[in-house]
Amino acid sequence: MRQSLLIGLSVFLLTTVVNAQKATTVMGDAWTGVVESSDDATREVKIVNPNNKTETFVGVLQDGYQVKLKDATSRELKVSELKPGLRLRVFYKSKTQDVAGQRKKVNLINRIQFLGRDDYTRLREMLKLQPAIPVTVADATNLPAKDSLKLYLALEPQDLLKSMAKWVDQWNKEQSAKYGRVEIVDDPAQADASLVVIWGSDDSFITPSMVAYHRGDPHNLGFATVYLTTKTDAGLNILWQERTVVESDPPEVRPPGFGKSLEKKLKARSK
Repeated sequence: MRQSLLIGLSVFLLTTVVNAQKATTVMGDAWTGVVESSDDATREVKIVNPNNKTETFVGVLQDGYQVKLKDATSRELKVSELKPGLRLRVFYKSKTQDVAGQRKKVNLINRIQFLGRDDYTRLREMLKLQPAIPVTVADATNLPAKDSLKLYLALEPQDLLKSMAKWVDQWNKEQSAKYGRVEIVDDPAQADASLVVIWGSDDSFITPSMVAYHRGDPHNLGFATVYLTTKTDAGLNILWQERTVVESDPPEVRPPGFGKSLEKKLKARSK
């Protein structure tokens, strides 16, 4: 019963955060892409789909738009600061207003979300890697066949640390004789592989969460993305990634729901 509940919630959450170039969200209409041009005089910003340059969006940044700085202060954003090549998501409303003495329909941008250089910005940050480190999806690659495999954990959901410790203990008791031990290490430089879990996804505009009840008990659930990676001189390799549901404050310590997928990767390395 509990497993089916989590599977159903996983499907629901995944369908609510699928990212397209244009989307309707709880925060309004949104468009995601790469800046092609910007104009201080007209306050216009042109954004294109990097995978299909014929898909474009043109919006007008609202007057006095403020951007928050890292020191928590704010200042007005100049349109010319939106340089070509910058990845972002804009939220807008379509309105009719006077432009050069004529009534014209415009897309008025009221919020900007600055995205990283690609879909793996937060992954690099969790592993304390430079932004320019190449990331390659290499899901056909197996983990190193070592006994024991040293695993580094970078987890945004803090309670997952206890869950992963329980999972490792269970694996070592039941599977290590055949497939090798797993050892959690504190230094990513000493690890054979890293497991990273972030809330939401790298460029998600919202991290959905909800309270679900099982046998009368509340469970706070959040959407998360899991990565299993290895690092070489050529860059970071993603051996497996999965979108899943994580309990933010589990009432008891249980192995994580994605443990079965991780087990498959560990078993495949000795084949």
